[in-house]
Amino acid sequence: MPGSIQLSRYIPFLKSLFPQKNPVIQKLSVDVWLDDIFIYLTIEDVICLRRVNKTLFLMTHEPIIWKRFLVRLPVPIPPLRPTLRWSLDLTGFQIEQLVAKAMIADDNWRRISPVFSWSRPEFAFYEVLELKLLPGGQYMVASVKDSASRRFYICIFCLDHPDPNFPPLARHSVPSRAFNIEARFLTWEDRPGIMIFYSMRLPEDGKLRGYDLSELSNNPNVEPPYPIRHESVSMFVDMTALEVLSDPSITRRSQAFRSRAAMLSQPFRKAMHFISDCPIEFPSLFEFDGRPFAALVSGPEEIVLINLATSQVSSIKCQRIPFFDYAEHKICAFRVLPKQNQVLVIRSLRLRKLERDHRYRPQDRHTMELHILPDAGQLGVMSLPEEYIMLDDGNVASVHISDSYEPLRGDDHPFLHDPNARPLPLAVYMCWEDLGGVEQINVHPLLSYDQRWYYNLDWNQTQATVKDPEHHVRVIPGVQRALMYTVPLDDRSDKPKIKTLGRYCNPYSHDVAYPHGFPPEGDFSVLRYRYVRPTKDYAPIKCSSNVFQHIAEKGCNAITWDESTGRVCMATQKNMKFLILDVRKIVAPDDRFAQWRRLQAMANNA
Repeated sequence: MPGSIQLSRYIPFLKSLFPQKNPVIQKLSVDVWLDDIFIYLTIEDVICLRRVNKTLFLMTHEPIIWKRFLVRLPVPIPPLRPTLRWSLDLTGFQIEQLVAKAMIADDNWRRISPVFSWSRPEFAFYEVLELKLLPGGQYMVASVKDSASRRFYICIFCLDHPDPNFPPLARHSVPSRAFNIEARFLTWEDRPGIMIFYSMRLPEDGKLRGYDLSELSNNPNVEPPYPIRHESVSMFVDMTALEVLSDPSITRRSQAFRSRAAMLSQPFRKAMHFISDCPIEFPSLFEFDGRPFAALVSGPEEIVLINLATSQVSSIKCQRIPFFDYAEHKICAFRVLPKQNQVLVIRSLRLRKLERDHRYRPQDRHTMELHILPDAGQLGVMSLPEEYIMLDDGNVASVHISDSYEPLRGDDHPFLHDPNARPLPLAVYMCWEDLGGVEQINVHPLLSYDQRWYYNLDWNQTQATVKDPEHHVRVIPGVQRALMYTVPLDDRSDKPKIKTLGRYCNPYSHDVAYPHGFPPEGDFSVLRYRYVRPTKDYAPIKCSSNVFQHIAEKGCNAITWDESTGRVCMATQKNMKFLILDVRKIVAPDDRFAQWRRLQAMANNA
């Protein structure tokens, strides 16, 4: 396969400049190197060859080498952006960064003592209220406000731009504080982009009555001072505009940047607006048959599904479990399973509210249920679970279910994710109150008679329980991994003082790519050495950042992470900055490579 930078024309010119330093091996053509030699080398071998001489330095930057590595890499890779053109404008450094981030994140997760070795504070231009990283860790959605708490915005940041303190790429004004932010790469009206889903609270009659609703807790159990209405809004941002504004080759102070920005239309477009009298919880986004959907919980028992392409609304009301109809039922978490036309629901049966005597107050009970999705346009369908099981008794602070994210695939992207492969088990995380820790339960997929994968509650098992002798344990789940953190026992605020961060590996997360369960440990053809699978499911992550220590003391206002790169972003209250924690520092493109390209252009034009 010919090189993308026409090395066959450039290398003879390079040899004429340094005739005395040309070894015999350089007599081989570029095509022989790319198609017959590099295919047998590991990533470490290619990096070593880069240090030999200038010719090999250029050849080891060829995109085709790193594209082959990326396709064969036996670790979770950062999802390719839907607008990224695999066969045309993807440079060698871009694809090399994807490979490096995937390797570094996987190695760090497998280490006995994982570490965040690089951190940097970024100026946000506003006070950060909530954060959400997109897969790949390049783009981040933030809910922010000004210092006077009078103006609220939704902003999109580019975190990998070489220009330090790069301002938000796009900003959208909202009437009140946006919370419960969810963001995902989705296609809307045949255009790829970022779908943002968030909630707001506004006075029912439009009068504030001297109380700032932005200071109200996100906890739906907190009673508002006066009647309010709950709103959920979905906004779409075209990826094309974001790619233009985040071009690393153009600085924001240049005339070219201002000209590009002036030609772009309004980036935010409203896809959906939902209003309810009940608190809105657990917003989520997913795609089915190429159509974007949003889902949320309205009140204690209703699940609402919204087709973002047609704005059609459907909903089901989960009926009470027989033999427990005397107790209040509260949805704690849910995950829509569109491929099997069902929704997985975790509910708590509030038995402790029935007993007024605190000495004999029973613990709550919990159920895991599968409900049939309603037909399109049907509202308020009363639904009994198709099947359900009882979970352990106890009082939970929160429940989380791992995502089943399948990244969008561009027209020319390789099949990095097999849609027909065995899906990962769904991980349910039960965060208990007091010192109960976090209990993780796996729901495994089964293969039906018609060769379709589906989830069945009969195949579930408790995998592990993570406890801390002095602190609460909380979790932010991903698809295959989870980030855990500890908070003090007496800290029940929305801005907890995070004491430690930790990584969690699902012990039975089987997949053709990772982590391969137990021996063999995977394909070593592209890597000379890999850390073995960790024996301990949980391990604290070391972080020497002084800014992290400040956040741990003052309280964390927002935290988010991306499992494919291991990046964590955090913010503290009343601060115009947020902290980025990375496993390693990702260097900018080598200036010498840019100089060689300019020299090549001069030689070709001569």
